[in-house]
Amino acid sequence: MRYFRDHWQGKHALFHALLVNLLLLRAIILFADRYTLPPFIPERFDALVATITFTFLFHGIVFVWQVVGVLRATKHLSSILANIWTCVAYVAIALCLTFTFMSIAASFRALTPERFIPVNPTALEDARAAQYSLSLNADETRVLLTGTFTHGMTQKLTALLDQHPNVTGIILSSEGGHIYEGRGVAYLIRIRNLDTYVLDICKSACTTAFIGGAKRYLGPKAQLGFHQYKLELDRPTPLYDLKGEQEKEVRFYREQGISEEFLRQVFLTPASGIWFPSEEELLSAGVVDEVME
Repeated sequence: MRYFRDHWQGKHALFHALLVNLLLLRAIILFADRYTLPPFIPERFDALVATITFTFLFHGIVFVWQVVGVLRATKHLSSILANIWTCVAYVAIALCLTFTFMSIAASFRALTPERFIPVNPTALEDARAAQYSLSLNADETRVLLTGTFTHGMTQKLTALLDQHPNVTGIILSSEGGHIYEGRGVAYLIRIRNLDTYVLDICKSACTTAFIGGAKRYLGPKAQLGFHQYKLELDRPTPLYDLKGEQEKEVRFYREQGISEEFLRQVFLTPASGIWFPSEEELLSAGVVDEVME
């Protein structure tokens, strides 16, 4: 208690009062005020009480004690540098006051109700999963895959196939999506030796998944659409090799028995368009094994 009384009465040397009791202690206080906020205190009412209490004690009572002690210490200066040290003390106090007000404002901004809305840790995964659907047909021998090929689809499809080992085929209906997921699903289908079916539409990344099938079947009015890949980004990414990604697909298609003539055409159509080969072209190229009645 004597230490606090001596500072309050200005008995400490100005250098000590300024450097230790003001600047160092104020820095510690400004660092510590975060512990009254989330995530350290998750409930808004508790955080509000803690912040008000902290502000009153450390930004109010303690700060007044700090400033008064420094100002009184300047009264005991007798050297020729007294005026300079007094100016330094006032500048230090002004800076501390500025940072203190900024800290108080930031603390109370962090206590607005919207900051305490619970964050769903699976929100991103749920949003991606909502873009596609994986289900089983009545006898649980075929998976119905519809929607956009997006992150996580291959993993979800793997889990579904593990749970239902009697599945023999995949029915695809998709406008396309992420090329990595299309390729991932294609390799999964090939590894599991599953047949693939398209009864309506299958474009872009979906066609790669279709070509992964052991046997590939097309409905009488179904269509397979092919085009060049594109990046859905606002800025160019020079390290992303779209041509190289297309070449990976060409190698995979070749491994699946697709003719060289077809491979020369498969990525000629720009990303803004789409190429729908005829049934005869698909059958002769080995893309489709059978067109179902």
